Amino acid sequence: MGEFKGRKKEMSVLQRNYEKKGFQMAIVYGRRRIGKTMLINHFMDQQSCKSISFTAVERSESELVSMMSETVLMSLAPDMAGAIRFDSFDRIFEYIGRAASDERVIFLIDEYPYLAKQCPYIQSLLQKMIDHEWKASNLFFILCGSLVDFMKDEVLAESAPLHGRNNLELKLRPFQYLETGEFLDGYTLEEKAMVYGLTNGVAKYIRQFDCSKSLDENIVELFYDIGGYFSEELIKTVVTGERRNPALFNSVISAIATGHTKYGEIASFAGTEDVNYALKILINTEIIERKKSASKQYYALRDSMLEFWFQYVNKATSLIHAGNGERYYRSAVREHLHDFMGQIFEKMAGEYILANAGVGEFPVVTEVENYQNTVIDESGQKRQIELDVVGKNGKDIVLLAECKFKNTPFDKGELENFLEKIRYIPSHKGFLCLFSLSGFSDYVKEHAQGISLIGIEKMYAR
Repeated sequence: MGEFKGRKKEMSVLQRNYEKKGFQMAIVYGRRRIGKTMLINHFMDQQSCKSISFTAVERSESELVSMMSETVLMSLAPDMAGAIRFDSFDRIFEYIGRAASDERVIFLIDEYPYLAKQCPYIQSLLQKMIDHEWKASNLFFILCGSLVDFMKDEVLAESAPLHGRNNLELKLRPFQYLETGEFLDGYTLEEKAMVYGLTNGVAKYIRQFDCSKSLDENIVELFYDIGGYFSEELIKTVVTGERRNPALFNSVISAIATGHTKYGEIASFAGTEDVNYALKILINTEIIERKKSASKQYYALRDSMLEFWFQYVNKATSLIHAGNGERYYRSAVREHLHDFMGQIFEKMAGEYILANAGVGEFPVVTEVENYQNTVIDESGQKRQIELDVVGKNGKDIVLLAECKFKNTPFDKGELENFLEKIRYIPSHKGFLCLFSLSGFSDYVKEHAQGISLIGIEKMYAR
């Protein structure tokens, strides 16, 4: 399984709930490969009580009953395994409740949506068991699922049978850039940042990178080699799950990744007038998000791994299958890695700002976002103003920042451009900061009065 890293806050909240008296129920969910099962397994390994770990799969009801029966007996009464067998979920749940009557027992159902879809009555059965049997026990019950929209709509929604039964709702998100860096001993800070962008902070993806090899070698092996981990088949699974019409989903993501971000542009790229369903599903599964600027509504990818794949790998699939993937990467992609990292670096700056909100000179910031607006300049002409990051406290803009991920220092022209743009932004006298991969020129250091200069070393300092 490898060394467990990260998730300290999540481990702490699970432990805190575990230590409470009586019945406790936790709902843990998040996208595939995010590290849910590893987190829960690590948590259970730390406890001294008996624990049951059942993973649902796409099987018939009778097979699922048989599989859970065997798992429960092996965990609670291994001497009886094979000698007896439960014939229904009711009997299994009653047995678990009796076992937890006098001692703490952990019961995990992993990939719960598969069980609920195959046996729809399981929701009501669990509701009945919790209300009439388990409430008086010492059971620590965990439901875990990767189908985010199902967990939201069928488990957590007010209309769901299990609504209100849980004591803890824990949504696992991708690692932030600092946590991602913990997996990458031996890499430079620039390389750690790039791996963060290439993996979107997803635990399973990060673990594919071998730090004994160069970053280029890893990218070639994982993205541009026959049999590489980030294959067409993996992308199809990430994008569509079990849904039909993967071509439409792929076209929608490819459109957004290549700059077609408005609804009409996406529909035209996908070759259909109606992309509402695909957009809704991709938003629910947190692969894309709907954004608004002052003048338009548009869509953006939330998953930087998919953005890289559809922008820089998708068009080369034939070359990869022909064995020419490495040549393509080195001649057509490598020089664009810093361009790709531009928005990733803005995201990293946002994480840094939120982590330091209210600390030292930093103002209290409740959210960060990009800024786009059309203004009238001093000559009476329309002018498009874009700023990499603004920090808000409620509706008030309290922080303005510009970010540069390039191999040369933040220079005079870039500073002057930043100072010119912020004149047109409400609250332009808010806290100012500049983020740079390669530091700052002597001119910027001398003339950036009242501006916080944050290099990548400071971003990674603990």
